[in-house]
Amino acid sequence: MRIGFFGTPELAARCLRYLHERHSILFLVTGEDKKTGRHQRLQHPAAKAAALELGIPVLQPVSVRDDGFISRLKEFDADIYVIVAYGRIIPRSIFDHPPLKTVNLHPSLLPRYRGAAPIEWAVMQGEEVTGITVQLINEKLDAGDIVLQERIPVPPDFTAGDLYDTVMAEGGALLHRSMEMLAEGAGEPVGQDESAATYCGKIDRDTARIDWTRGAVRIHNLVRGMNPKPVAWTTFRSKQARIWKTAPFTEPPERAKLPGELARFGRKRLLVGTGDGMLEILRIQPENRDVMDGLSFLNGYRPETGEALE
Repeated sequence: MRIGFFGTPELAARCLRYLHERHSILFLVTGEDKKTGRHQRLQHPAAKAAALELGIPVLQPVSVRDDGFISRLKEFDADIYVIVAYGRIIPRSIFDHPPLKTVNLHPSLLPRYRGAAPIEWAVMQGEEVTGITVQLINEKLDAGDIVLQERIPVPPDFTAGDLYDTVMAEGGALLHRSMEMLAEGAGEPVGQDESAATYCGKIDRDTARIDWTRGAVRIHNLVRGMNPKPVAWTTFRSKQARIWKTAPFTEPPERAKLPGELARFGRKRLLVGTGDGMLEILRIQPENRDVMDGLSFLNGYRPETGEALE
């Protein structure tokens, strides 16, 4: 099958490689190169790096609505377009052009978690099952007819990074199966139930800040959902501290702890009070320091009785 591919991050790169082994990828449309690091060197998006390695032509338009760009796409004569985390809205003048139209890989069980960060939000909400959806796109956000879905269990200790890895491992195969179905006319895409739709917004610094007045389970899920980025954070002694890993604490404390109040359990375990229950901090990163375990934090900072994370 002749495919035109739109995508930018590592998830797109993994799907691109998978489909390249089975189909003809005519081009990649991707986001712009960005300056990173201390020396502000230009870095390719992950999908572009993969495409250059595979010898796939790369297009990085300023605007996908430019008439010249749209005309150029049509010259490739693709059977279908595939979108994986491209990052821009595709107009009808593009997505309606190929004979098999345009499919999008979305990492949730649509219509739940439409929007920008479904993996992170599914973990933060404590979902036990999420999934991947391949849908035909239309002009509404993640609202197109569903071609195929695959359910993915979310173990209680999974982080957003773990779930992302699972999606990357499964996404290319689901796209391949979906395109084969469309080409063979083997299945009819199914419309989404709008009454069941939920939406999730972008993740920002405020999303990742811990509110210790919330319950222990909710904070634990926030920590999982913000790992590996942007990482949940709080403040300790007026400096930022990033919380990488926690665990709900079920043993009865010596006394109830106020939200954010630090405590030692036994000789080695770092606890913190919440609005409902206690949480054990397993991995913490004080400002300008490496990530450390709870015992190292206790021994290095020796928090006083009543001292708290803010």
